[in-house]
Amino acid sequence: MSSDNPFPSPVGGVPMTSDFWTSILFSSLYFSLIPIFVVRLYNKHSRVIVSINAIITAIERTIIFSLRAWQSCSPVERISPALTTYMQVSIALPYISIAHDVVALLRCMYVNSTKGQASFTDPQDSPVAASMSSSMHPLSPFHSASLHLSDDIHDDPKKRGFYRWVTDMLNLGFLAATIPGIIGNAHYRGGMDNESTANEVMITRYISSAIALFLILFVAALVVRARKLPKVEPIHVTLLLAILACNASSAIFRLLFMYHRTISLTSMAPGSGNTPLEKATFYIFHMLSDWLAVALLLVPNIRAIFKTGMWGDWRAIDPPPKEQEWARKRKEAKARRSGLIV
Repeated sequence: MSSDNPFPSPVGGVPMTSDFWTSILFSSLYFSLIPIFVVRLYNKHSRVIVSINAIITAIERTIIFSLRAWQSCSPVERISPALTTYMQVSIALPYISIAHDVVALLRCMYVNSTKGQASFTDPQDSPVAASMSSSMHPLSPFHSASLHLSDDIHDDPKKRGFYRWVTDMLNLGFLAATIPGIIGNAHYRGGMDNESTANEVMITRYISSAIALFLILFVAALVVRARKLPKVEPIHVTLLLAILACNASSAIFRLLFMYHRTISLTSMAPGSGNTPLEKATFYIFHMLSDWLAVALLLVPNIRAIFKTGMWGDWRAIDPPPKEQEWARKRKEAKARRSGLIV
């Protein structure tokens, strides 16, 4: 499809014949992560929903690259405005949603550092479960229990509440990046025919990626700061920084590319997104980096590494004392029945 007015070049261009095998490769790479998630979900020792955005991305990208493989073989579908718009929306948002998963694990790290003496905790319990000076309630109803002592960390409910508030604000901040990304890319079709809409698409896409990059760097700074917190291990920091580096790669690529405009989806001119160099940088610094981020969230046993429960830190505040005591007794009874304590 061509236009008399230049419109924003599609990120990743449109699938040419040369994109067929690359699309098949990436579809296979993303699909390979889905069985891993299923296995993790089946095993109660690795079952976790904290990385839900990662598995959604894996499923969506499997579909996206299957469609791109189909488009590469069909000159008519290659220039479909509807498919192009759908691709732009789907390509633009996953790295932001993956950052949400990182914030959930960051919350685990920070809130866990505020937990004090716990005479009865679960080794599979979330580090972000609300804590108290003498007992520990379960984060979710899926935990087993055992005896664990942690007497060297002072319990700090106020700081715990502050960390939860900060991570809630971070999630809202990422929504501020997601919403412009949805609006701008969803209007991509209209920008092909209307100069005003094209400018709106350009501006909103830049706003989305700029906010996302700023927040990714801010979260990275918080991860680095967490190194000195109690209970934070080097693997926690290394893993989250690696994921954030992948997210930053996608955001930077977009910011460096999106100023280009084109008059045809199939143009091979520099800046169209269709030149071999532009396709290579797109696949490496956007699609491959997104795949690595998803793999880092799905392949390792996040539940074991971060000692988190299935749901992460879903509480806004600590539960009341009666609920804590009831949970503690319930876990003790379950542990006795299992022969874990006497």
